[in-house]
Amino acid sequence: MHTANFTLKFEYKGQPHILEVRTSELPFKTVYKVDIAEQEITFEPDEEGFVRAVSSKPLHDTAKQIDVNLLHHVAELIIAHIAK
Repeated sequence: MHTANFTLKFEYKGQPHILEVRTSELPFKTVYKVDIAEQEITFEPDEEGFVRAVSSKPLHDTAKQIDVNLLHHVAELIIAHIAK
């Protein structure tokens, strides 16, 4: 498992994205923090072995809306990266 910070470079809906992923080691799990739409999103493993996205603040309180499918896509890319 990779625990160092890494960069995701991808295209989503015709737009290029470059996201810095910050890895944080917690007592019982590793989480991945990414800034998306001016908001910190933490991707953390769930009980089934998938990754869930947890926002730093309520999504409806932000000026910029976050595309939920983009969050799914980023989660898939993180899983692919750590599975290497």
